[in-house]
Amino acid sequence: MTKKFFQYILITSFFFVALVFIFTLSRGDTFVNYGFSYAVSRGEIPYLDYNMVITPFAPFFYSIFLFFCKNILVFYLEQAILLSVLYFLLGKLLGKKRLLFLLILLIPYPIAMVSTIFPGYNFLIIFLFFIFIYCFQKKKNSYLLGILLGLIFCTKQTIGILLFLPTFYYLFQDRKKFMKMTIGYLLPILLLVSYLFITNSFSSFFDLCFLGLFDFGSSNTNINLFYFLLFFIGEGYLIYRIYKDKNNLLLYYAVLLGSLILPIIDYYHVSLFLVICFYFWLENITVKEKWYSKIIIMIVSILVIWSFVSWNYLGGLNISHFSNFSFVINRKEYNETSKKLIQYTNSLKKPVIYFMRGSENYFYKITRNLKLDYFDLPNQGNYGYNGVNKMKKKIENVHDTYFVIDRVLVKNQDSNQQYIKELGQYVVETSKKTQTIGVYDIYYKE
Repeated sequence: MTKKFFQYILITSFFFVALVFIFTLSRGDTFVNYGFSYAVSRGEIPYLDYNMVITPFAPFFYSIFLFFCKNILVFYLEQAILLSVLYFLLGKLLGKKRLLFLLILLIPYPIAMVSTIFPGYNFLIIFLFFIFIYCFQKKKNSYLLGILLGLIFCTKQTIGILLFLPTFYYLFQDRKKFMKMTIGYLLPILLLVSYLFITNSFSSFFDLCFLGLFDFGSSNTNINLFYFLLFFIGEGYLIYRIYKDKNNLLLYYAVLLGSLILPIIDYYHVSLFLVICFYFWLENITVKEKWYSKIIIMIVSILVIWSFVSWNYLGGLNISHFSNFSFVINRKEYNETSKKLIQYTNSLKKPVIYFMRGSENYFYKITRNLKLDYFDLPNQGNYGYNGVNKMKKKIENVHDTYFVIDRVLVKNQDSNQQYIKELGQYVVETSKKTQTIGVYDIYYKE
């Protein structure tokens, strides 16, 4: 028992160091996901106080430790614990082959698998799905299987709806099992709906998470051809496995999990799906004993090489500390500019709205211990139906306030960027520039 405890501490420490120091530049939307949970820990109500286009299980789940300490290191520690639980769960499913799974998970290039280890709702879907696989294979209680699918719905509604579809197989084969899984599925959803009505946020939730999907789908159409090809190969492999084993219902669930990639077919979303594909591939192969020592060497090599490349070839990285953000690794110039911007906006005696990338807005708001609001995540499709016009009206009603704009984002000609530059341009047109700090322009709206 003592040996297992120290193994768990060791693997948790390993993941924590990897998240904070080694792969930190691959963090993607971590600051936004942290922001959702930070807001919950402050008592803010999702959909009413700030915009979010996912169901809220992940922000609530990750907020647990943040009630005691709001530093992002706590957020990373929670994720390290989840990754450790996943690692030991994979030991039950794959045996020693979990080492090969870990190797695949840490690959940074050319397939950015490592991006999947960072905390957030997409990782939690994968985590819950692996628990579902384990319970399914061990023939656990049908209610529990349904609850897990329901929790996936409460993590991301579109995935949760699609993942329930294979369950209808039992409607014709085992109606008692179908009823139990359906009841289990509906339990967390009913709790979610009850919360939404109690907090008077149901209409906002429905607008952002369902009606807003029309805007989200039409605005976010970025397709990376390389990753689309990888997705096609992954789905093809799963379909081939179904052809060989038509009665393995887990494979049908896995195929539908491919909807994770929509509508943004990029390195991050496709890598999430490939995690599942690699699991089913590993499940079906044999690894010779002599390879395990080589796999460990390859894992260590990846960590060393990636650290060396990051620090020596990405240019002037350093570690800085901000309020609620310890050990932030960025280029030295970026961190120095951030400190200047924080110092300047702290000196202003009037309200400040950060209106840049969502991750930056959340960073600057959280470092100042401020509440989040609808201005902080100006991404395409993140404001519900006809969202851009609704936000223009919000901006019209703002007076005697400073706006911080990233002029590079506003001038960007890339039609696939998520930032709604139309809103940024509207701020520029209706306000007066008062200061420039690096790439940031500060505007005053009377």
